[in-house]
Amino acid sequence: MNKIKRGKNFRGVISYVLAPAPHHSTPPVVIGGNLVGITVEELTAEFARTQQLREDVEKPVWHNSLRLPKGQTLTKKEWMEVADDYMQRMGFCDTHLRCYVLHDDEAGQHIHIIASRINVLADGQLYLGRNENLISTRVIQELEQDHNLTRTVGPSQEKRSQKQKKLSRNEAMMQDRTGEKASKKVIQEAIDAILTFFDTITIEDFIHEMQKQNISATANIASTGKMNGFSFAYQGIAFKASQLGKAYGWSNLSKRIIASQPTEAINPVVIPVNVNSPIHIEDHPTATPTPLTASSSEHTRFHWLQWIPYLEELVASLKAVGSTILNPLKRNVIYAAIRTGNSEAPEISEVNFQSSVLKNVFKRP
Repeated sequence: MNKIKRGKNFRGVISYVLAPAPHHSTPPVVIGGNLVGITVEELTAEFARTQQLREDVEKPVWHNSLRLPKGQTLTKKEWMEVADDYMQRMGFCDTHLRCYVLHDDEAGQHIHIIASRINVLADGQLYLGRNENLISTRVIQELEQDHNLTRTVGPSQEKRSQKQKKLSRNEAMMQDRTGEKASKKVIQEAIDAILTFFDTITIEDFIHEMQKQNISATANIASTGKMNGFSFAYQGIAFKASQLGKAYGWSNLSKRIIASQPTEAINPVVIPVNVNSPIHIEDHPTATPTPLTASSSEHTRFHWLQWIPYLEELVASLKAVGSTILNPLKRNVIYAAIRTGNSEAPEISEVNFQSSVLKNVFKRP
C-alpha cells in the first residue's frame, strides 16, 4: 500500500493508471468499480459529474493502490471482492463513484483505486477520511486475514515486532473470547502505523495521532526536563512502554519522535545595583505576595537581594566589630541573624553587636 493521495484533477490520475508501460506484463485494464466507462475520456466524464455537485471542494480525487507480494496473483473477481471490502471498511458508500485498475509487473500484481470523495446521491456529502492512512494500515491487516492472503509487514515493522512483547495468556484468552483485539495489541499497532507513515514526528503530533485512535499517550518528563518516554492507556487499561516491548522504549522511539522546540534553561535576571546610591525598599512598593512556588535556593537568593541597598552599611558595621563578609564562620552567623531578624539570638553571641549601626541594620524589614 502506498500513502493515500488526494488531487484536483481526475483526468491526470486516470491517464496515469491506464497508460501502458514497458515494465507491465499485461496492459492496464479496468476490472471493477461502479462506473460504466473504461477509457480515459469516459471515466473522466463520469467523475466530472460529481465535481459539479460540489464545486467548492478543492480536492475531490482519492487515489490509493493495493499490492500483492512478489510472485502472487489473484483473479479479477478476487481482486474486485478485496477492493470492495476495502472501500467499505474505509468508509466509502456504494454511491461514491470509483474504479479499480489492475497492473501486473515484475514487482507483483497490484490495483489502483480511484474514487470521488463526493457522494452522488447524498446531496454531495463529502467523504472526509480523517486519519485514513493509519486506518488503512489496520484495514489491510484485517483483509489479509479475512481473505486468506499472505500476512505482510514492512521492514521497519518487522524489526519492531522482534522487540515487542507478546500477549500474556490472560490477554490472549480475553481476545479469543471477545473477538476484539487486546488493548496491548491495539497500542502496539497504532504506534507501528504512525511510524510507518511519518519519517519523523514531533512529540505533540505523536500524542495527537494517538488520540485519534482513542489512545492516551502521556509524555514522562523528569524534573530536569529530560524526556524519559511515554505511558499509554486504551479503554481504561494503562501500559508502561516496558510492558509493550523494547521497540516502544524511548531509546528507540527517540530516533523518530522529536521535540518541536529544544528545552532551554532560563537564566536568572541580574539586577545592577549601585551601592553608593541611597535606595530604600519602602520607596519601591511590591505587589501582593503570591504563594511560594520557587525552590528554597531561589527564595534565599531573593531574601539576600532585599538587603543589597543596605550592603554598604552592613560592611561598615562588620569592619567596626573586626569581621568581614568573607569569613566563613562569621558569615554564617551574620546570615543567621539576617534570616531570623534577631541580633540577640544565642547562636550569634560570639559576635559583638555593640555597634549601633549594625543593630539598626538588623531591625530593618
